[in-house]
Amino acid sequence: MEQGVRDREMRRTRTNQRGKSRKRKRRNGGNLLAFLVALLAVGVVGTAGHRLVSEGMEASGQVGQVQGQESGKQEADEVNGANGGSAENSGTETEAGTENGNSDGTENLNVSGEGTQDTQSASNDQAELITEGEKPESERDTTPHLGGAELRMLQSQTKGQMMSFLLKTKSGKLIVVDGGRWDDGDYLMEQIRKEGGHVSAWFLTHAHTDHVGALLKLLTNEADGEDTGITIDHIYYNFASAEWYQKHELGDLGTAMSILQQLSALPAGVCQTVKRGDEIKVDDVMIQVMNDRYEPEEVGERDGNDASVAYRMVVNGKSILFLGDLQKKGGAHLLQQAGGGLKSDMVQMAHHGQNGVEENVYEAIQPSVCLWPTPQWLWDNEGGSYTTPETKAWVKKLNVSRNYCMKDGDQVIR
Repeated sequence: MEQGVRDREMRRTRTNQRGKSRKRKRRNGGNLLAFLVALLAVGVVGTAGHRLVSEGMEASGQVGQVQGQESGKQEADEVNGANGGSAENSGTETEAGTENGNSDGTENLNVSGEGTQDTQSASNDQAELITEGEKPESERDTTPHLGGAELRMLQSQTKGQMMSFLLKTKSGKLIVVDGGRWDDGDYLMEQIRKEGGHVSAWFLTHAHTDHVGALLKLLTNEADGEDTGITIDHIYYNFASAEWYQKHELGDLGTAMSILQQLSALPAGVCQTVKRGDEIKVDDVMIQVMNDRYEPEEVGERDGNDASVAYRMVVNGKSILFLGDLQKKGGAHLLQQAGGGLKSDMVQMAHHGQNGVEENVYEAIQPSVCLWPTPQWLWDNEGGSYTTPETKAWVKKLNVSRNYCMKDGDQVIR
């Protein structure tokens, strides 16, 4: 099953770049023909209900059309092709093409040799980047860094890309960032119940299914009359409207409508819309909202990832920056709005560590610890179409001391 999920994710990503692949094949075919003619000339070629929220919430409203049954409908990387165009969250599978060339899933050779040297260099950098989970236990960092608080990056339950963080304050209060997919919901709820079942603050970066699906499942279960054993004080976000998704990202409209409908059914005061400059204090943690949501310039421009809100949390003197799925445009927007205020001790790698913000954003952050919400296949750059090796090379240049990756299971930083 896990192999099938991964294969489908990779097929969708490759399909997004089908048009570009065809252009490359035509160009490479011309190069190959000229090359073979030259070889022939010299004789070289031969023949061969919401009790969820504190105090008496009643179930109201119906769930939207999409229930978020994300397992088996995994998207791959949304925007590898032309910084847009993706099958993410559509819930459909397209198998008509592959990124590097053939409809049967086979790979074309790089005849032209373009990018070979850069790829090899990036691969060398990749091989040298060791995560904490890959180290022997005796070599792992066990020094307390968060003054008694604890940050956990939860593993994916589907082997797909997702993002789910739990921060427990020194006195035991719980903060959630995103939460992952629908199929990650049960595991997330289990972890929350282990900590007492009460969430003081839940922060959402953007309304994509691999970030809000777990919360959607929790809210849906409560609306259907199930007692999840979980209560929430406040949920913070700044989502675009359903109309925005109709104009800019129709494939994500179902998830957006579902989560917006569930949030709107919660009691007044639970949901809080954030804006740049807002500060929220939870126990001894100060959360800063670093940007306003990026607005695309053209109708039809896919920018659901760039609509991510970035949060900077200061925990007992240490800072953690969550970038969500920000990419090139959203990263430039963040840099313009936050500037020098981005510097942080830890950073969540944007868009699962590939095709996210550009290098200059990480240079502004200057992290000593990187948090990668990245599955194994994406970390390994399976299929060769992802920019994970490039991101790793940037991290190496920044002399980051520790890398924690979701592929290694639940990661705990104290």
